[in-house]
Amino acid sequence: MKRLLPVIFLFLFSGFALADEVKLGVKVDKDTITIGDRITYEVDTEHEDGIELEPHIFGANLGEFEIKYYRLEEPKKISDNKWLSRAFYIITTFTTGEFSIPPVTVKYKDQKGNEKTVASEEIKIKVESVKRNPDDKDDIRPLKGPVEIRQGFPLAALTALLLTALLTVAGLIYFKKKKKTELAPPRPPRPPEEIAMEELETLREKRLIEKGMVEEYYIEISDIIRKYIEGRFRVFALDRTTWELYREMREKKIQKRSVDRIKDFLEDCDLVKFAKYIPEQKEIEDAYNKAKEIVEITSLEKRDSIISGIDNKCSEAVG
Repeated sequence: MKRLLPVIFLFLFSGFALADEVKLGVKVDKDTITIGDRITYEVDTEHEDGIELEPHIFGANLGEFEIKYYRLEEPKKISDNKWLSRAFYIITTFTTGEFSIPPVTVKYKDQKGNEKTVASEEIKIKVESVKRNPDDKDDIRPLKGPVEIRQGFPLAALTALLLTALLTVAGLIYFKKKKKTELAPPRPPRPPEEIAMEELETLREKRLIEKGMVEEYYIEISDIIRKYIEGRFRVFALDRTTWELYREMREKKIQKRSVDRIKDFLEDCDLVKFAKYIPEQKEIEDAYNKAKEIVEITSLEKRDSIISGIDNKCSEAVG
C-alpha cells in the first residue's frame, strides 16, 4: 500500500474518458492556486494498433488559462498492440475565480474506417487572490486625474486645402500608372516560392518580436506559408484548419515528408495563435527557419518532379 501512495498523490485531480479503442486521460497537479501560480496539465492518449488519430492541439482551448511551456512526447509502445502519446503543459492565469479546463476531444478512425470521437471530463480550478501580508504598506498612491488640454486656433481651412492637394496628386499618379499598365504587356505570374521568400524577409524587417507582437508575428508567418501552399500545391489553405489541410495534402499524394513538416509547423503556430502559448526566443527563430525550409524543400521537390517528367517523355520519344 505504501508503494502506491506516491502514485495516488502525484495528481490531485484527474479526468478520464474511455472509448472502445482509445483511452483519453487528463490531469493537473493542483486544483487550487493563487494568481500567477503554475499548474502542470497532462494529457495522455492511449490507442490500439490500426487506429488513425486526427491531429489535434490539446492546448487550443484552455479557457482562462494560458500556456507558459509545453512538451510533447513521442508515441511509445506500451504493449503488443497499444501505444501511448503524452503531452505536458505548464499553465497559469491572472484572474481570480472558479474556472474550468474544457474537455479534450479527439477524433479518430477505427480499424474499419469508422469515424469516432472520445472526450475527457472538464477539470475545475479555483484561483484565489494573493493573501495580504500584515507587513505590507500602502505605498501605492492613487492615479491623478486627467489633465485638460486646451485647443489652439482652428485648422479646418488648412486641413481641407491639404486634403484637396493630396487627392489631386493621388489622382494624377493613379491615372499615369493605369495608362502604363494598359500599354505594358502582361507579366508572367511570379513563382510562389519567390513571393513567399520575399514576404518572409518583409516580415523579419517589421521587427514584430522586438515590439512584443508575438501573436501577430505567428499569424503572419502562418498565413505566408498557407498562401505558399495554395500556390505550390493548388489546395485551399487559408480558410481551413490544420487538420483539414493535412488531410487534403495526403489525399493529393504530396510527399509525406513535406506534409508532416508542414503540419508540425502549422500546429506550432496554432498553439501561439489559439492557445495563448508564449514561445521562447529560440522557438521564434526556429519557426522562421522552418518556414524557409518548407519553401526551399518543396520548391526543389517540384523542380525535380518536372525534370523527371521531361526525362520520361524524352525516353519514350527515343524508344
